[in-house]
Amino acid sequence: MIKLVQNELIKIFKRRSIYFLLFLSIIAIIVYNNINPDQNPIDPLRNTQDIILIKDMEEKLKQKTGQEYIDYKVNLDSLKLYNSYQENSWQRWALNEERGTYVREGIEIKFNHNIERLLNNINDYELNPNTEITKEEYENSKIEYNKYIEALNTDNWKDFLNLKIKDLKEIKNTNDITNIDIGRINIDIEIYEMRLKYNINFDNNIQNEYLDRYKEHYYDVQTNENFPYSGFSQTFINKNLNEDRARMNLCKYAIENNLNTDISNELYIISNNEINARTSFIRTFEHFDLIIVIIAIYLSTTIITEEVNKKTIKNLLTKPHKRSTIIMSKLIACIITILVSMVFVIIVQYIVGGVIFGFDSYKLEYIGCNYNTGELIHMNLFEYVIIVGLSKLPMYIIIIAFCMLIGTLNNHTSMSMILTLIIFLIGYRILPEWSKVESLNVVARYFVTNNWDFSKYLFGQVSDTSGISLYSSIVVCLIHLSIFLYLTIHKFNRKEIYNNIS
Repeated sequence: MIKLVQNELIKIFKRRSIYFLLFLSIIAIIVYNNINPDQNPIDPLRNTQDIILIKDMEEKLKQKTGQEYIDYKVNLDSLKLYNSYQENSWQRWALNEERGTYVREGIEIKFNHNIERLLNNINDYELNPNTEITKEEYENSKIEYNKYIEALNTDNWKDFLNLKIKDLKEIKNTNDITNIDIGRINIDIEIYEMRLKYNINFDNNIQNEYLDRYKEHYYDVQTNENFPYSGFSQTFINKNLNEDRARMNLCKYAIENNLNTDISNELYIISNNEINARTSFIRTFEHFDLIIVIIAIYLSTTIITEEVNKKTIKNLLTKPHKRSTIIMSKLIACIITILVSMVFVIIVQYIVGGVIFGFDSYKLEYIGCNYNTGELIHMNLFEYVIIVGLSKLPMYIIIIAFCMLIGTLNNHTSMSMILTLIIFLIGYRILPEWSKVESLNVVARYFVTNNWDFSKYLFGQVSDTSGISLYSSIVVCLIHLSIFLYLTIHKFNRKEIYNNIS
């Protein structure tokens, strides 16, 4: 067997086509890194610094009446205050927060809109003859509003934050507040306290983005816990919960350690970032899975058909080897070649990413999160990428086995390669999405394409398809691998090869 495998490897690496594929891999990696298609989109909210045209709004205000007039005037007063400060000042970024809202279950959540609430009390008391605001509330609102203005004008952002914390704690102590709303208020208080503790002023930088994302993922967790998406399986919802909690933990770690780089790894936390060499390297197999798959399809489809078509297989069959042994030696040789290709892609991505983006980002190790315990994971970058690659190896092995079967059934190499590539793309890209729907995953959970990528189980992760676990995925993969190998060996044993090579 060892001698057969060695001979198969010699034949594989004598092919010019394998070096051509590896060369194309280098080109693909260079192009991908240069065009940077995984660059996260810029969040428009964090870049809203344009002067609002107050005059246009004042003209529209004249057309409003009743409660609509009061609401519009509150918005206008808020925007006038916003425009009174310089562009990119901390005051503008702080007041910009008063303009953004989170919408959950159709309800706008804006407990941290303290200035807006005070302006509403003042305008409602002054303009609404049927106001429910008492004179005491009105006077207190004016006093509190002036305190905010003083903090803004004296350039004291920490006083500004302390005022917001104080107001939020008072809201939390009111009688009509729900437990869900208390949690929402607590997240605002926590973020303001983190600003004070780690000296994070309002600004357009990565630390502020980590704070934004921390809050955003908190709301995503809350939504999945209390208002799960209908139509999706509980497993899919639990996976989203675990991922959002992991993102929260990573954001908090970055804030606590004053990291000014994206450590989101494969989770895509930061939006306003530039992809660096480290991030691209971590995502090697996310980006370049298809390269390995194409090499696997080419090798395993042609390893039999080319020998039959070129009539070189006669040399093997004239020797005292079982046909099943020949098939297994070809399988092992393909797997070894794929392992070599994976190492090749890892090294090329490391070098190309470093040349294009700079090698400095490699100094920061992989920082991940255990999805079960919430504990952070620190790991060498190469160690992480190798673990991810090995966890994807079952997928490549099953593709190899399937393609060898197709190659045994069909001597047309091009047709076999195109067919297997189409099946892969459908099974790998489309079926997993369908499987997230509860009504479809009863059958879809048994598709091998939903089970063959073991990287989705790393660090406590779970599949987003109901009924699938690491154990069941191993069983499904072994069953499919056994079937493919049995059929390949059976067909190869019965194949009238001598007629084809005579």
